[in-house]
Amino acid sequence: MNNKQWLAAAGLSVMACGAQASDFSVGAVAGTLGLGGQVTYAWTERVQTRAMVAGISADVDFEADGGSDLEYSGNVDLLHGALLLDYHPFGGVFRLTGGVMLNDDKIDGSATCEQLACDLGDNESVLVRGDRLDATARYDSVSPYIGFGWGKSPGAEGGLGFSADIGVFYLGEPDVDVRLSGASSANPIARDAVEEEQDDIQDDLDKLPLYPVVMLGVDYRF
Repeated sequence: MNNKQWLAAAGLSVMACGAQASDFSVGAVAGTLGLGGQVTYAWTERVQTRAMVAGISADVDFEADGGSDLEYSGNVDLLHGALLLDYHPFGGVFRLTGGVMLNDDKIDGSATCEQLACDLGDNESVLVRGDRLDATARYDSVSPYIGFGWGKSPGAEGGLGFSADIGVFYLGEPDVDVRLSGASSANPIARDAVEEEQDDIQDDLDKLPLYPVVMLGVDYRF
């Protein structure tokens, strides 16, 4: 089962549990995790669980800090499933939240040398016209989450409600891969330069191990 199937199965299984109960709500969310939906089940007047699925895709241009002539054009695809536990310490709208994020996050990009020769990192003119680099970055599929927010109390009556979440989850260090194709792919100096480029991209992404979460939502409790 791949990550997307896993996310869908996890979300649907929790939704199914909630749908059999009498005190559950469904809603829509939007924010830094993207657009999606969530299902909430209230266990007590202060404790509830949530299952959320959200995602977003965007075009992005980037380059490593090593001084290359090449700029990558690609896209970022974010898909998150969240299994969360909310605790309302005062019985009101304020809540503390912890849980796990199930991630299918990836970054893809490609760059082509369009000059007679291109620098790659500290290596001058190591690539020739038509050489292409394809870079990918993949993150761990499970990450811890912690945050706080506001939303309808688990003990409140049914009806329409609004929510907000602020938190962070740990992305960790991604698995980065850069591959070279073209006339220079057989050149050992060029291959070494590609490994340095891969390390530069890895170092850039390692500086951002945490992902900020700001989400707004609207839901209806039955």
